[in-house]
Amino acid sequence: MRNLKLTTLTLIFGLTLSIFAATLSYADDSKTVQGNVICLIPDYAKGTVNPVIATHPCDGLPPHQHVLVTETRVYSLQGLQDGLMKIERNPNRTNVKITGKVEGSEQNGWILFVN
Repeated sequence: MRNLKLTTLTLIFGLTLSIFAATLSYADDSKTVQGNVICLIPDYAKGTVNPVIATHPCDGLPPHQHVLVTETRVYSLQGLQDGLMKIERNPNRTNVKITGKVEGSEQNGWILFVN
């Protein structure tokens, strides 16, 4: 019976420790990045894109990609539709702050996953 109690206690302790470690690894690692939001508007006739800092909400334009340009980096904006729609509906595109998870490297480029 004593071995059973010791084994049970060890299993409970191990499970508690693993849950604690998993919680730490999923800690909020959000970062706020400040810069200018650039709309990459497609020109289908020419097969190119036109980079534009919109002066009004861009949600009425054809579907397009957004990038955030800072003094040192360019971030591709990705994420759930709700977060990206907030950016599209915001008329202010210069010196904005966007919070999200940053991934990437100097070799591969940077992605900001919008909350």
